Amino acid sequence: MHKNNEMLVILKNVMNDLYARDTSNKIKAVKQSTFKSGKYVGCYAPLGYKKSADDKHVLEIDPVTAPVVRHIFDLRLQGNGFRKIAIQLNTEGVPAPRTFYYMAEGKENPRGETPYWNDVTVKTILRNEVYIGHMVQNKTGTVSYKNHKQVSKPKEDWIKVENTHEPIISQETWDAVQRMDNHPSRSRTGKSGTIALFGGLLRCMDCGSSFRFVRDYRTKRKASEYRAYACNRFMSGGKIACSSHYINEKALVSVVLTDIRNKAFFAQQSREALKERILAKKESVNAERANTLKAELSALDKRLAELEKLIQAAYEDKVMGRIPESVCIQLLNKYEAERTEKLEHKKDISAKLATSRANEQSVDDWLDMIQDYTQLEELDRPTLVRLIQKIEVGEKYQVNDHMERDINIYYNFVGFVEL
Repeated sequence: MHKNNEMLVILKNVMNDLYARDTSNKIKAVKQSTFKSGKYVGCYAPLGYKKSADDKHVLEIDPVTAPVVRHIFDLRLQGNGFRKIAIQLNTEGVPAPRTFYYMAEGKENPRGETPYWNDVTVKTILRNEVYIGHMVQNKTGTVSYKNHKQVSKPKEDWIKVENTHEPIISQETWDAVQRMDNHPSRSRTGKSGTIALFGGLLRCMDCGSSFRFVRDYRTKRKASEYRAYACNRFMSGGKIACSSHYINEKALVSVVLTDIRNKAFFAQQSREALKERILAKKESVNAERANTLKAELSALDKRLAELEKLIQAAYEDKVMGRIPESVCIQLLNKYEAERTEKLEHKKDISAKLATSRANEQSVDDWLDMIQDYTQLEELDRPTLVRLIQKIEVGEKYQVNDHMERDINIYYNFVGFVEL
């Protein structure tokens, strides 16, 4: 009788476990379906949005909090880091996202969470595609149906549906902000707390080092003329490491302004000719690389076809009794491991080829952007970050009775453009 009770308990536990697993899978399937339809699933709408009164799965722009989101993106475009943005928001007395929610509800925050901004919150907002109208969900989930601890999911498991609601941020602004994560314009602030105009954008043409903002000790008539830049390797290691490449900010502004205006004029007046010139240069640089990638892709496809045949042959040999089961399993594991590796490699190569094919679109994007700057009168930090990837500065050299220097300006999307 005792053994029967034990067996009954075990059976009940098994059945309960199967029921819990089945229920979990069904809930997961419903959520996945909702995600794929582009409907928003969450307790709180992202800052800048509110849930529609007609459908809680639809997001609408919140006129109260949307300006805060735009302000954060503007601060980032000016070159501010996540922590500095958080400090500025706290200084300005801007409520934190969860505080905004409870203010709208007319309630006190029952969780007792900090009412202040921090760098993690700012970073999360700046990387959330919801602000350009796309719904990206399924970023987190539970460990299992038994362990409900929330964990982050790999990016390949995320579910993204584009154009599900009205964006707060333009695609152009979003792209410019995302480039800053891998952009050389990440720069430190000076003693005054302000970021140098060209901070992080300048590179030494000779040693490749970044430039350091310095006071121009040679001109002391006007405060605006005190600003200058020099090779960081020279500043740290002296003449043995590199030469100074010293350049006054005022002179650099003049060069960059002229270059931007010239490119904008050509983009307006001779768009197709300029486009062909840029594409021709890009193709000449990328043609050899693309051919190498295509040859590598062809070899991978050939080997993957061979592996499919080998896997099939191993199964047949096992069924026909030509090889023992242990050998068959060993071969299958070997072939499958190689197949997985080759598929990953193929995915990487295909992505690189796709990037190469996107050249024409990137040139069109640049032409659309640059043509608006024919009348640019003054340079500011957001404009520089929006337009320019980096600026290479060469050392001065003598030509006849005067000094010259080479300055190469590399634009976002297209790189160095020679007219």
